[in-house]
Amino acid sequence: MKRFIVWFSCLLASVLHAEPIWFGASTAQRVLYINSTLDMSSFRPLLERFVARHPDIRIGYVDVNTLELYYLTVSESAQPSASLVISSAMDLQLKLVNDGFTQPYRSDETERLPSNAKWRSEVFAFSYEPVVMMVNKKAFANIEMPQDRQALLSYIRQNDEDVSGRMGTYDIRKSGVGYLLASQDARQADATWGRMLEAFGSHGVKTYCCSSDIIDDVANGKLVVGYNLLGSYAAQRAANDSNIEMIIPKDYTLMLMRTAVIPKHAPNALDAGLFIDFLLSDEGQSLMTSEELLYPIRASEYEPHFAMPIGPTRTIRTVDLDQQLLVGRDLVKQRRFIKNWELALELSSDD
Repeated sequence: MKRFIVWFSCLLASVLHAEPIWFGASTAQRVLYINSTLDMSSFRPLLERFVARHPDIRIGYVDVNTLELYYLTVSESAQPSASLVISSAMDLQLKLVNDGFTQPYRSDETERLPSNAKWRSEVFAFSYEPVVMMVNKKAFANIEMPQDRQALLSYIRQNDEDVSGRMGTYDIRKSGVGYLLASQDARQADATWGRMLEAFGSHGVKTYCCSSDIIDDVANGKLVVGYNLLGSYAAQRAANDSNIEMIIPKDYTLMLMRTAVIPKHAPNALDAGLFIDFLLSDEGQSLMTSEELLYPIRASEYEPHFAMPIGPTRTIRTVDLDQQLLVGRDLVKQRRFIKNWELALELSSDD
C-alpha cells in the first residue's frame, strides 16, 4: 500500500502540471478546459469539429487516468482547472455528483436522453462502451479462440505454460474503470468470476492501468489474452492490426457509458454545457459513428460502422446510471473487495 500511495502521489502531481493539447485559434475569446479519460484517437475529430463550429472558443484538453481524474477533481474543487470532466468510470462520476462536487445543467439535448443515461441533471452519458476481450492471433493459430468466459477458463487450464505470465487485465487499485468492471463482473457472475480470478492468480496475470497498454502488449505478443478492455479502443486497434482480434463475450457483455459532468465551481460552465450539447447532438452522435470513434448513446439512430456484432445471441448487461453504483464505492466495501482481489491474484498490497 505504501508503494501505491507514493506511485499515486507522483502521478497526481504530474497531472497537475500536465500541459494541455490545444484545439482552436489562440486568439479565441473564450477557453474551455476539459479533463478527460478518452484517448485522443477517439476524441480528436470531435474536438476539432466543435472548435470549427465555435471559432470563438479554444479548448485545452488533458488526458487523465480514471482514478487520477476523480481525485484531481476533488482536490481542486474550490478552484477547478477544468470546466468539464469526462470519464468511463461511471461510479466515480456519480460519487462526484453525490458528494456535491458538480452542478446541474439542462438543455433540449439533455432532456431527450433516456432516464438511465443521466442522473440528477448533473451527469450525462454520451456514448456506450462495450467491454471485450482481445487475443493475439498467433497464439490461437491451431486452436479455437475462446468466445466466452467458460471457454477462456478451459483454454487457461489446458495451456498452462503458454498462458503463464501472458494474460493482462486492469489493476483495480490504479484504475477507476478497472475497479468498476471487476465489481460488475462479481455481481453478474459470482461463481465464474471467482474461478476466473483463481485462474489469473495461479498463472501470473499482469495488471495494467489502461486498456491501451494491455492492447499494446497483446499486439506485440507479450500477452496472449487481454481481459475486460474498452471496446471502442479494441475495435479501432483490431481494424488496423492483423495480429490481434477483439472478442465480444457470448455469455454476457457488460456495457458501460462514457459520461460528462460540470464541476460545481467551473470557470466556464456555459461552454461546458455547449460542448455537452454538441456531444449529444445529431452532428456529434453521427460523427462518432462515421469516424469510427465511439458507440453513440443514441445507438438505434446511429448504428456503428465498425465491428460490434451484438445481436439476439448475446446477453447485453448495461450498467445504468443509478444509485446502485455508489454501493460499490462505500469505503469499507471497496477496501474489502480490493483485498480479496489481491489475495486471489496472489498480489501483495505493496505491488
